[in-house]
Amino acid sequence: MTRSSNETWTVTIVVPEDSSLDEAGETYDLEVGADETILTAARSAGVWLPADCQQGWCTTCAARLVDGDVVHPNARRYYDEDDEAGYILPCTAKPRTDTTVVVDQYDDFLEFRAANDRPPGNSKLDS
Repeated sequence: MTRSSNETWTVTIVVPEDSSLDEAGETYDLEVGADETILTAARSAGVWLPADCQQGWCTTCAARLVDGDVVHPNARRYYDEDDEAGYILPCTAKPRTDTTVVVDQYDDFLEFRAANDRPPGNSKLDS
């Protein structure tokens, strides 16, 4: 099912209990426009998720897609294997269905990228 660009999707953001974020253990339901990124919607709602470059480059915002569908039309560095493994970059991810994501997955994502010989995996893990 597709919707026009002026419609919204419900995005559930789960912050793991073992997260170092202030929101650890919390879950948020946000309405996110089809042309809005998950990160932008979260920050507009007062949910401060980690992000650095906000261009899909640094992977600081890495999250796991639990269900739903997103697209990354403007990500600078997002690979098919990231999608297949269920990782998303909320800074560039735009929902296409109601979606649930688990945020604060940077460390796991670095290891995943390193195992797949993709940046910034090994360069960040070796430092």
